[in-house]
Formats: sequence, structure tokens, C-alpha cells
Amino acid sequence: MKRALASIAGLVGIAALGRWLAQRRHPAEIVPEPEPAEAPADDPAEELRRKLASARQPEPEIATEQAAQVETLEERRARVHAKAREAIDAMGDDGGAA
Repeated sequence: MKRALASIAGLVGIAALGRWLAQRRHPAEIVPEPEPAEAPADDPAEELRRKLASARQPEPEIATEQAAQVETLEERRARVHAKAREAIDAMGDDGGAA
């Protein structure tokens, strides 16, 4: 008797799993909601977008100062090379004393 009940329960479970998987493969057609033509004036998302846009725009004088401070690739290479030479010379001095 226990085997019969277990077999029936197993078959019911397998059938339920099959139906669930079949429904998952063929979901009901989803109709997208139409977008509103115009956002409300007190929309918090729109207000945040405006704040972010104003924060992202750099001040003209700051942008020109930053452009003046930008060094060329050759200048940067020369500076880094000189710094590396100083570090190598410092290590060479320390190594000779030991």
C-alpha cells in the first residue's frame, strides 16, 4: 500500500513539474505599458537628472586651468625617467655601504 501511494504521489509530482515547466517556456504575452507623453513637473527623478547635469558641467575657468596643467606625454616620460634614475642611484648608494 505504501508503494502504491508513493508511486501515485511521485506521478502527481512529475505531472505538476511538467506543467510548471511548460508554462515557464511559454509565458503569457506581455504587453508593454505606454510611456507617458510628459513627466509631471514634480518628478523627483527628473529633478535629480537636472542636478546631475548641472554638476557634471565644469566651470569654464576651471576647465582652462586644468587644460593648462596637463603635461604632454614626452614631459611625463622625462619626469618619470628622471625619478626612476634618482631611485636607482639611491639604491646603488645604499648597496655599496653594506
